[in-house]
This record gives sequence, C-alpha cells and structure tokens, in this order.
Amino acid sequence: MQPSLDSNRPASPQSKSNLAGRFVLVLFGLLFPLLMLELGVRLLGLAPPPLPNPAIWTPHPLFGWWHIPYSGGTFYSDFNEFAAEVHINARGLRDREIGYDNPTGTFRILSLADSFGEALQVNLEQTYHKQLEQNLAQALGRPVEVLNAGVGGWGTDQEAIFYVAEGFRYEPEVVMLAFFVRNDAVNNYGPLEIARNGGSEQKQFFSLSPTGELIPPPLEEMAQAEVVEAPKSNPDYATEEHDPPLLGLADTLWRWSALYRLVMPHLRNVPAVVQAVGPSGILGGEAVIRANHPAVPVPFLVYQSPPDAEFEAAWQLTEAIILRLRDEVEQRGAKFMVVIVSAPEQLDQTALAGVMAARPDLQWDVDAPNRRLNAFLTEASIPHLDLLPIFRQASGPDQPPLHFQHDQHWTPAGHALAAEAIEQFLLSEFGAGLAAQP
Repeated sequence: MQPSLDSNRPASPQSKSNLAGRFVLVLFGLLFPLLMLELGVRLLGLAPPPLPNPAIWTPHPLFGWWHIPYSGGTFYSDFNEFAAEVHINARGLRDREIGYDNPTGTFRILSLADSFGEALQVNLEQTYHKQLEQNLAQALGRPVEVLNAGVGGWGTDQEAIFYVAEGFRYEPEVVMLAFFVRNDAVNNYGPLEIARNGGSEQKQFFSLSPTGELIPPPLEEMAQAEVVEAPKSNPDYATEEHDPPLLGLADTLWRWSALYRLVMPHLRNVPAVVQAVGPSGILGGEAVIRANHPAVPVPFLVYQSPPDAEFEAAWQLTEAIILRLRDEVEQRGAKFMVVIVSAPEQLDQTALAGVMAARPDLQWDVDAPNRRLNAFLTEASIPHLDLLPIFRQASGPDQPPLHFQHDQHWTPAGHALAAEAIEQFLLSEFGAGLAAQP
C-alpha cells in the first residue's frame, strides 16, 4: 500500500487561518469575562484605590522605628473597609501640634500604645484618645489633652524607652499604657519577635539577668550604631538572594487592575494559596513574607495553656518592663495605669478554629493572657482596666462591629466604647485628683 502523500503536505493557508481563528476565540473567551469583571468592579467602586499608603515611619536608633515628622496622607484598607486621614505632627506624634510646655495647666494624659493607639483606620477625632479627651473635659470641667504616642508594631519595651527618652518631657499627670494581649509579650521578647518577623531583627531587646533583674538594651551603642531595619509602608521585598520573579507584575497589576486589588487581599488570607504561589511574588510582597511564616502565627500561641518555656520567658520579661516603666513614671510624680486591649478572636473564637486545628496537641484558653495580666497588675498595685468583658458584653450580631473584619483594629464604635470605659475608670480610680487644678 502506497503511503499517503497528503501527510507530508504543509498546512494550507486555510487551515492556518482556522487555527488562528480558534486561538482568537479562546483568548476572547478568557479575556472577555475578566474585562467585564474589571469594568464591574470599577463601576461599583468595590476595590481600594491603587495608591500606596503614605510612608510615615523611619528607622530610629532608640525606638527601632518612629514617625516621620509632618508626614501623612490617606490610609486605605486593602479590603476597602476604611479610608482615614493621618497627619504626623512636628514631634512625631499622630496628634495635633502639642509642645512640651503646658502654660495653661491643661490636664495631660500620655497614651503609650501600639497600632491600636496609632489607629490608622480612623480619623484623629474618632480615636479613643480624642474621644476620651472630649468626654473627660466635659466631666471634669477643665481642659484635657490625651497625647497619642501610639506607634504601629511597638512593644512595651519601645513604649518604655519612649517615655524615658521623650514622653516625660510633656509632663503628663497620668501615663496610660495600652497592652494588646495577642502580641505585646511577643514583641518584647527577642526570640519570639524575630521568629514572628521571619528571622528579621528590627530592634534591640531588653533581657533578664539570671537573678531576674531587667537589663536594658545598650541604648548608647544603639544611638551610635547603624540603625536596624524598620517597617515601611511600601517595602521592597526583593533582595540579591531572593528576587520574586512576579513581584514586578504584581505591582503593575495593583496599579492598573481594580479586579486584582479586589481579589488579591482575600487570596493572601488563604494559607494554602500563600504557601503555593506566595513565593513567586504574584500576590504581592506581603505574601512573599507570609509564605515563610509557620502555619500557626507566633502571636496566637499566647493562648496556649500553660505557656511553653519561651512564652513564660516573654511574660516574665514583659512584667519586668512594666514594673520599670511604673517606677519611672511615679518617680516623676505622675500616675501610672494599664489598659488591657482585647483581641477580636477573644470575642469570636471561631476565628481561632484553624489555629486550634493546626495544633491539636496544645490546650487553648483565650482568657489566659488576661487572667495572668490582671493577677500580676493587682499584685503590683498597678491600676488597670481590662476591656475584654466590656467588649464581650457590647459585641453581637445586632451590635455595631467593634473591630474591622479584615484589618482587625477598632472601628469608630470600638474606639468610642474604649473611650467611655477608660473615662469611667479614670473618674472612679483618680476622680478627686483629676478634678483638682495643679
């Protein structure tokens, strides 16, 4: 049988045209729905704007990082949950312009806090500082200033250093330390904080001597040394050793595609997706970092009961720092108090279901950090307010949300509730002293 001569013939122009037509149809079928989705997302305004959040932090030799004076702008949620105007004043506080001197005898409270105090999710007048300021002024019948020294990512250690180096200059009558139970103990303890940051050391740490004495970080050496890495609003995650191949594409898509900006933040919250494609950079720089994190984020292990050796060491160090800060405040004639800031997963434990499932070998108790703090502060005779029972009572499906669902910081309603609770606590704890003119 003779072989067919047709098998060796080149494809005809007509068959090439058919293949090209099919390719165009397939490409159109893939792109058209995406284009329609892109158009719909844009028309409905579902995605956050493409602008990066303002750069407001800079490395600092004492604090690790600090606010850039006069910086600011509009902060947007990646999930389109909020848009807040933020301005940093001349002295680096997220506050109005306030000098050290107090010629009018205004009653001053210095608020030391982390991102819950920095409060980039709400406008300044919505923060608990300014609501407390207004409420307390009305109750006392005298001018009140609540100075916001909150900085995102700070631990109790940095807040204590700030008070000794800078905060006391404002001559506050009350120093109010906000303690966030999920991660403040972690922030203070080097091994846990470095693990939380994927191996990055962003500051120096306090430590304890074998006899339990607090050893401060070498501040003089820190001031003279080259500053360590500090958080940025739009960091460059590429290095010579690890340059994610699709990070540039992700940045381009973020700038130009509303559909990408809508979908990517949700994908970054799916651990399996982050582990699979995060290292490529296609989900953005944050996912590159998350891909190297353990399945259970380090801060959530604060709820293990009993604490393991590292968390026990973190708590002991944290308690020593609080005592040192208390002593520094009282030596300058001011009153010291602590506000225990609860975490959203303590109000709705379904958020911890995945964490608990990943570590079935551990016993979990979301109230354990609060019990420990309350017992320690009571024994040390430090006035303190635990917001957990107050927030639990005010949370529910029929109540305004107290935390943003994705960002997890306080909503305006959460700030208002905290301000009201702190006002009542201050009046009951220090009432007569607050009303007296200096």
